[in-house]
Amino acid sequence: MRNKVWNPLTKVGEFRLKLYPKDFELVRHFYETVLGFPVIDEWGAGEDEKGVMFDTGVATLELLSPDQYQPVTGCSLSLEVSDVWELWKKFQNGTNIVFGLRDNSWGDTSFKITDPEGFEITFFTKHTGNKSNIT
Repeated sequence: MRNKVWNPLTKVGEFRLKLYPKDFELVRHFYETVLGFPVIDEWGAGEDEKGVMFDTGVATLELLSPDQYQPVTGCSLSLEVSDVWELWKKFQNGTNIVFGLRDNSWGDTSFKITDPEGFEITFFTKHTGNKSNIT
């Protein structure tokens, strides 16, 4: 394991992921209603100057005006949740599944979906023992 010595100049006080969706309202609905992330703040001085911030529990997800649209490429998001098996029930019949619920050799169970614009999100729960947790 690496030595955990923080450089005081680069130690992060808040992690914020910014997305610039093409369809702001559709993507907002997904994160707010489907995933249930609470809104921290929102603003809007018109179609080209709107934004919303969500609390994910450990980071902030920020959606910004579609006029700044940038497709997300070359990355994905992994979120540790308390009960991936229960959450899987919500998504298992959806059309946005990348891979279904599976045990991983590195010690967690996970599944992966996409948001409405194709941004990949993996949900996982760490195993508490060596036995498979998929039923």
